[in-house]
Amino acid sequence: MRRIFATLFACLSLEVSVSAAPDKKLSAPQEGVPFILDSNRILLDVVFTTPDGHERGALAWFNMGMSTPVLTKPLYRELGVDRGAPLRLAIGEWRLEARPDQVVDGDGGVGVPTFTHLFAPRRVEAMLPARMLTDYVVRIDYGRRRMALNAPGGRRPEGLPVPILLNGDTGIVAVEAEVDSNSRALAIDAGSGYSWMRGDVARDLLTRHPEWRCVHGAIGAANANMVDFAFEKEGDVLRIPNVRIGDLQFRQVGFLGTAPILGSFAEALLGDLFWDNWRKAAPVPVVGWLGGNALRDYQLTIDYPNRMSYWRRERAPDLTELDQPPITLVRQGERYLIGGVAQTRTKPQALLDIEIGDELLAIDGLAARGASKDDVLAALHGAPGARKRLTLDRRGARVEADVTVESFE
Repeated sequence: MRRIFATLFACLSLEVSVSAAPDKKLSAPQEGVPFILDSNRILLDVVFTTPDGHERGALAWFNMGMSTPVLTKPLYRELGVDRGAPLRLAIGEWRLEARPDQVVDGDGGVGVPTFTHLFAPRRVEAMLPARMLTDYVVRIDYGRRRMALNAPGGRRPEGLPVPILLNGDTGIVAVEAEVDSNSRALAIDAGSGYSWMRGDVARDLLTRHPEWRCVHGAIGAANANMVDFAFEKEGDVLRIPNVRIGDLQFRQVGFLGTAPILGSFAEALLGDLFWDNWRKAAPVPVVGWLGGNALRDYQLTIDYPNRMSYWRRERAPDLTELDQPPITLVRQGERYLIGGVAQTRTKPQALLDIEIGDELLAIDGLAARGASKDDVLAALHGAPGARKRLTLDRRGARVEADVTVESFE
């Protein structure tokens, strides 16, 4: 997992200048292109152009929290980027291009493609940063699962307007938010499945508002990454009653307050390595980001050229998104392991008949090995008080455990 973070840090450290120009013979798509929502992350069907002019389709992750295009190593070679060919691709009718020195291969030089872990069993072969789209007005309609690009200067988008701050080198945007009567900068990151917050900021809020704490240890939608790293397994999930951004108010927003990557002692000496590095790419020092769990309730339009966003609410927040047995999962290849037992207000950790390191084989008959994260989390999800039968592998022995779904509103 250290390799995964090395890849992320390598990508964030690159400054890019990616051209993104529409084919002048084509009109702007009004309805946009469909996308897949995978663990609240956006996946797009993209068509790449090979050096000999052929089209090559692939599934790509649209990531507003990264600055550089990333391709799996095989696709990187197939498209000739390793031989100096520019990266050329189309999203619907729109043509985008990047110089070869602005593209990273899928392992970032350290051997592990980040999206192989995040999206298995789906075959995602590319990551597209928002930087490639900053010449346009980008509309993300979560309700209809469609994304559209339009040239600036057209009709005013629907929704409440909120000014954005933009780092023109990276494409990462942020907004000024009021949280607990204080102004704090938050990035907008449709590339993340859940909203995150610096651990020190989250801990300070929980000191003043302990009732905001839902659970210690990521569960449900907050457990979207499923990596064997403390920042998720030992983070705190909190629900903030009101986050105000301009005239827009988010109610009961869930955030994962991340735990220190290398432990509290190292954080005290070195600072929060993840956040201190990540926010270098943001336009201002942010304390977190709004991820898919908050954004999916809206039709969101980002007018990059005019530094403005527009928010049209499409549904009420889902306050049941965390309701499941209090376990944190870690994914290793096709396998799901018990990475932690979340600490709740009502059930001590010792009462659960599971152990850290157990492999989750089945949930009420659903085979877990090889299943998607969405399917596994959906199987764990339920009404508070419902019982779930977990089939586990514990050091080669088959174990059955009945666990209870808890509410984490």
